[in-house]
Amino acid sequence: MRIPCPQCGGEVQLRDPEGFPACPFCGAGLVLDRTGVRPHVLYRPRVTPAEVPPLLRRWAERRGLRASLGPETPRLIYYPFWRYAREGPRRLVPAWATLEPQWAALRPPEAEQVSFDTAHVQAAVVVEPVVPEAAARGRFADEHPVPEGDLVHVPVYEVAVRLAGTRLPVAVEACSGTVVCPGTPGGEGANAAVVRRAIRMAGGGLAILAVAVAVPLFGMAAIAAAALAVLLYGVLALEGRGGGG
Repeated sequence: MRIPCPQCGGEVQLRDPEGFPACPFCGAGLVLDRTGVRPHVLYRPRVTPAEVPPLLRRWAERRGLRASLGPETPRLIYYPFWRYAREGPRRLVPAWATLEPQWAALRPPEAEQVSFDTAHVQAAVVVEPVVPEAAARGRFADEHPVPEGDLVHVPVYEVAVRLAGTRLPVAVEACSGTVVCPGTPGGEGANAAVVRRAIRMAGGGLAILAVAVAVPLFGMAAIAAAALAVLLYGVLALEGRGGGG
């Protein structure tokens, strides 16, 4: 079977309907979809495995949580997406069977791209696409006409993380360091955590102040004690946040 290369127009001889062919004339990576042949590129990772734990800890701290990672080395996986970036907003649509909505929020990374070649992925896992391009494009049926998409494989590190006592699989997109998590148990956000601490501190101070008003003889001493308690609590809270990383 012969197909035209979408990059240079040269005829590509397909001997095996499975896998990912390459154009012998321009070297472009290709993928045979149900409705035609599409360009196929690979994003190069920019994040190293050693950078994954600090990224996850900072991500958890911003949500008022502590991230505990096991001894396992983050596993590099290349996930397939249909990329729509020629016109309108740039977006990615998962090209594998997944029901996890968090992948739909991922955006095309700013990173080096190369034509897909298995030599580039080395020992990493490559997930093959199963969602046709036309089906992915059909999600935008209510918008203006969307040009056909390209197939891209995006590198992702996967690692198990313990958050708020729950062990969860978490992914880190290996180009931008974006964290993809199915859910964050107890994740109230850093701002909410600060507000909650402030309410507790104010509540404790008001309780002591109320006692001072009720017992005038010890009023001044109680007010001083309340101020000292609030100050001490604030210092301890700040030290606890600083040691969380």
